[in-house]
Amino acid sequence: MKWRLLILFLIPLSVSAQDITGVWVGYLKTTDNTLPFELAISGEKGKENFTGYSHTVFTFNGTDNIGVKTIVLKNKKGNVSLEDGELVFSNYSTPPKRVKLFGKLFLKTSDSLLVLSGSFFTRTIDFREENRNQFVGTVYLRKQKGFPQTKLIAKLEEMDLLYTLSFAPEQYKKKEEPVAVVATKQADEKKPETNSQPQVAAIAIEKRKTEVIRNLSFTSDSLLLSIYDNGTVDGDTVSVVLNGNVIVAKKGLSGNPIRATIHITPDMGDSLQLVMYAENLGAIPPNTGVLIIQDGNVRNEIRFAGDLQKSSAVVLRRKR
Repeated sequence: MKWRLLILFLIPLSVSAQDITGVWVGYLKTTDNTLPFELAISGEKGKENFTGYSHTVFTFNGTDNIGVKTIVLKNKKGNVSLEDGELVFSNYSTPPKRVKLFGKLFLKTSDSLLVLSGSFFTRTIDFREENRNQFVGTVYLRKQKGFPQTKLIAKLEEMDLLYTLSFAPEQYKKKEEPVAVVATKQADEKKPETNSQPQVAAIAIEKRKTEVIRNLSFTSDSLLLSIYDNGTVDGDTVSVVLNGNVIVAKKGLSGNPIRATIHITPDMGDSLQLVMYAENLGAIPPNTGVLIIQDGNVRNEIRFAGDLQKSSAVVLRRKR
């Protein structure tokens, strides 16, 4: 009898201790539809907090509409909460609505495979009354073995995002690093004097109001920036200015990331200001986008907007 009781206690512990990082394939099911659903969960085994991406497909007018979002998860002894974030890719034939998905999932084993199943609901964060539809349903996902070439993995490879996954094979992690940017006064002093034209990127930055939209703490000596269009690609062009120095000059936003690495040196101090400067308003004003700041394993997502009178800024402070 004692050994049977021991087994009963050990089973949930062994399931909850399983590594949930990897690729998961399954579906979202409502009363009306069943939609293909994939997750790529990234993080450190034994920790509670994870990040990654989701992939959904729905058919509209005979065309597959694909959306890839960032996700955050928390695993507490096999009880997994899921929340999606920013849309990093879509080919939607209609303008995307700002909808968040929340899931309450449970980890178990079935036929020797790990399964995540439970319930979900969506919440519309678009304030237009006609867009306040909510959906509820169930989630079923099975963890895949190895590193399978699913639709989500193929899309992340196309977007050059596989290196962000903790479980990605080494060949994806050894891609050439982005051009490093060191914004320091010392670097400026070493620049030879020239008679070249003034920097045209962010030329009117001093004339615009700068609004701080986020304060972030960081711990790493380098930060990776990734910048995307905010859903619908409409021709927005931005420059990024760090402590008065242009580090990204007049780049068009799209579903593929613009990347830059900031290397933090001691003479830069413990507080940095990152300004997103709108070079135009695109086809649908204002100029909007998504900025992702990767600080080691910590991923910060920031939705920004700007116009010809105002710029959005993020203040970065080193955490002691």
